Amino acid sequence: MITGKIARILSDEEVVLNVGDEDGVTEGMEFVIFSISEADRIIDPETGADLGAIETTKGRVKVHHVQNKMSRARTLTYQVQTPYPAESFRLMVSGFLGDTVETRRRKLQVAQDQVSEFHEDLVVRIGDNVRSV
Repeated sequence: MITGKIARILSDEEVVLNVGDEDGVTEGMEFVIFSISEADRIIDPETGADLGAIETTKGRVKVHHVQNKMSRARTLTYQVQTPYPAESFRLMVSGFLGDTVETRRRKLQVAQDQVSEFHEDLVVRIGDNVRSV
């Protein structure tokens, strides 16, 4: 595992990492960008042991250029299923081409008095942590 930090933000799709060839980074490697909330330490309810701080994942990038001490990385690409323009046309062909896919997450039934306040800062900043995946 290679760890480092965001050294510079070039755009909303590209960053410079402070790790490079000397650290073992190669073109095509993926890194997760994350921050650690030291204010929200998690304590094991059985042992009382400090389990650490919560990590907030801010994004993933893929290295496309490696230098000795730094690397340039871009956000990952993804595909989006686009709906048909006319509702009537969609209804007519939905049996042949399939319906639009929507993913939902099941909800847990939780004790509301035990839900912790937790603010996730998802903004990527210089100095944010990175780790190879």
